[in-house]
Amino acid sequence: MNRFIHILLIGTGFVIPMGAFAQLLTAEKHSPLVTDSLLAYKLSYIPVTDSGRNCLWDFSELAIDSAELIEVDYYAPDTTSIGLHREHFHQYFTIHHDTLWQNGYENSLTRMRYTSPIPLLRYPFSFGDSLSGTFAGNGRYCHMQPIHTEGSSLVHADAVGRLILPDLVLDTALRVHQQRQYRETLHHNTSVCEDRYIWYSPHYRYPLLESVHIQTIHNQDTVILASAYLYQQEQEDIPAYNPRREDESELLAADSLVTNVSYSPNPVYRDVQIKYELAQPAMVYISLHYNGGATTYQTLLHQEEAGEHILPVNMSGMPIGTYVVYIHANDIVVSGNLIKL
Repeated sequence: MNRFIHILLIGTGFVIPMGAFAQLLTAEKHSPLVTDSLLAYKLSYIPVTDSGRNCLWDFSELAIDSAELIEVDYYAPDTTSIGLHREHFHQYFTIHHDTLWQNGYENSLTRMRYTSPIPLLRYPFSFGDSLSGTFAGNGRYCHMQPIHTEGSSLVHADAVGRLILPDLVLDTALRVHQQRQYRETLHHNTSVCEDRYIWYSPHYRYPLLESVHIQTIHNQDTVILASAYLYQQEQEDIPAYNPRREDESELLAADSLVTNVSYSPNPVYRDVQIKYELAQPAMVYISLHYNGGATTYQTLLHQEEAGEHILPVNMSGMPIGTYVVYIHANDIVVSGNLIKL
């Protein structure tokens, strides 16, 4: 059984060296693997607060001694899909075009296959990135009655900070917020709103904590299902907890990798040139985020040589407003603001 668990995440949007931490969720290191298995404590719902940078999530008092312990297994339902089994519930996924998609699910009552699947993560994915889409599917209820669903989803890496769990403290954790709104048609329409907050750490392939809130409205009756899951997984070596910030020499080393960053013109009406210099070869990708949130432009992760680089971007089809530009280079992120008129 493959129990290798390792995940790399971003830091803040400023020039901050991550050391053992990297900024990205990548398909190679962070997508689910067939034959992986982990355990989860099923807990009471955890209310969610805070977003943005430098958050502090203290869940050290979670009551796990009396919690139900369940097993989560990944398997291969066919030659192209990845299956997830948890609590008599099966979900099905594929990875296509650098995106992790959910293709369907099954439980004791319902079997659903999405004709337009749900986008869950795009690789690479980091703080501030977002992914949206619509989905639709057809299935069977009680193996007999046809059921149809359609809706929209939004995934946003909305927070980064320190995560404190029972017996584990992590300086850097990334939180991903998954939102879904959809309607299911059986005999009557049913409206469903799902909110999932998922915390990742630098040293695990899978999430460490998930808080789930599902509201279902059927015939003017509202049913709320809310719970949380604390996942227990084998881990690689985790650096000792160190509350200090990076010293000046570390900051200087990070700052020296990406220099002379400029955006011309700024403000911009149509075409902008993103200019920067690399002190040494690095793995680089650049992304633009509207109002600090939704991703409107992103390059592929690629190798660049040392020296000056210019990236032309056509922003004519993008909405007017303020954009945050992230230059990701190896283990650091450099950010700046760009105004579109």
